[in-house]
Amino acid sequence: MSDMITHWASFEDCRRLAQLDDGIEPLFRDLIENEQNAARLGTLTRLGKDWMPPILKRARAHADEGELQARDRRDLSFVLGGLIHQACDNVMKPILSDGVNWTQMQAYLRGTPGVPPVSPEQVAAAHELSAYLDAEVFRRVYMEGEVGMLSRFFLSELSPRGQDFEQFIRALFQRTLLSSHTLNPPVEEMDDWLDNLFSRLQPLYVDVEGWVRVYQNPDPAKIEAFDIRTRFYREDDPTIVAARALQAGQPIDDQLRQAVFVDHSSTCAYGEILQVGLRYLRGASQYWRGESDDLIAPNYEQWPDRASA
Repeated sequence: MSDMITHWASFEDCRRLAQLDDGIEPLFRDLIENEQNAARLGTLTRLGKDWMPPILKRARAHADEGELQARDRRDLSFVLGGLIHQACDNVMKPILSDGVNWTQMQAYLRGTPGVPPVSPEQVAAAHELSAYLDAEVFRRVYMEGEVGMLSRFFLSELSPRGQDFEQFIRALFQRTLLSSHTLNPPVEEMDDWLDNLFSRLQPLYVDVEGWVRVYQNPDPAKIEAFDIRTRFYREDDPTIVAARALQAGQPIDDQLRQAVFVDHSSTCAYGEILQVGLRYLRGASQYWRGESDDLIAPNYEQWPDRASA
């Protein structure tokens, strides 16, 4: 996944901005604010074009029959997070694909059969760029761990004992994911079950320590070369200004409202992620209300002017 911290941060900012966007269904504004855990999980998913429309249709049918159930609210929140995931991907993957096809690289690192190999040098360069993007978001959106879900220890340097503990947590995380495969494997089919398990086990191919190094010891020359504070994140971007104001509990004046919610202005990649996220939420609202026959939220492969990922 591109920009792991950026995915969550863009959800948080879209959640804030959505409350002021009249084009977004009131139910969706309620869900994205009050069912945040399910929505955050949706922000980390893939292949949304396959599962989002059926969930929306099912929940819409239940709403037409009466009240939404708790399951519907949870699942709709998951979809809303998935929409923001796709918005983030569609803006960031072209940037991350400068020098390597990011989607191909991710598939190769996951061990997907038949994917052309990507050199270690290309992987390292792409991950370094991604780490610089995430580090900037950690500074600007999470205020270096002082606000929001991510603490200041999130990108801190670890002692050897801390590194051992982190490896243990990673193993627990994979075990939790594998539990969804099956909780009680049949003993008589154990060999087949194990083969299937290890074919599904996604390798931990991201060098987390690399993200820590970039955050703790950023290279000013690379910040400039990667256009981190010009092309990626500009503090004067209107949409970002509005998001930071809302985060701080400050009002949004009429001029800024016009720029963000009418003119849909952005001057950098992160601001564009937020605008695309809001646009996808508005499109889902139209789909929910029956004003559109299709869910207009293309994923990366469907992005205009791009033939393939």
